[in-house]
Amino acid sequence: MSLFQEFAPRLNLILRRRGVPDDDLEDIVQEAFLRLEKYRSNNGVGHEEGFLVRTAVNLSIDAGRRLHRRQISPQPIDEMELVDDGPDPERTAIGKLRLEHLAAGFERLDPKTRDMVRERRLEGKSVKEIALGHGVSVSAVEQRLTKGMLYLTTWMRKF
Repeated sequence: MSLFQEFAPRLNLILRRRGVPDDDLEDIVQEAFLRLEKYRSNNGVGHEEGFLVRTAVNLSIDAGRRLHRRQISPQPIDEMELVDDGPDPERTAIGKLRLEHLAAGFERLDPKTRDMVRERRLEGKSVKEIALGHGVSVSAVEQRLTKGMLYLTTWMRKF
């Protein structure tokens, strides 16, 4: 059984449940398989079904956005009500204070834990990469990450 025959019916069902019009189902499923093949040519794919589902869902979201943009009727700019979508000054100030509080808590972590949390959460390294870089076991890194994140969570509750 080919990959398409195996997973296409499931993708159709998932997309249909998400409200994707029948006219778009086939195109989205085919595009998901094309992207899988393109990605597979340069990278390893550990879980093909997961890749296909996530890709198809993302494509359906993109299609919905494009449809929404097309449905917006053009309006002269002088008739438009301009709204600042940014956060209000109070929320900005609170966000800045929260970030400063988090940075203070981060500095209170012991140096090894701080480095490992930074590498995992800010640099996006895998636990295995961090373990190799620090010359420790994966479980030691996991323990430090858990300890560090628990401390920061508790620290932020004080804010």
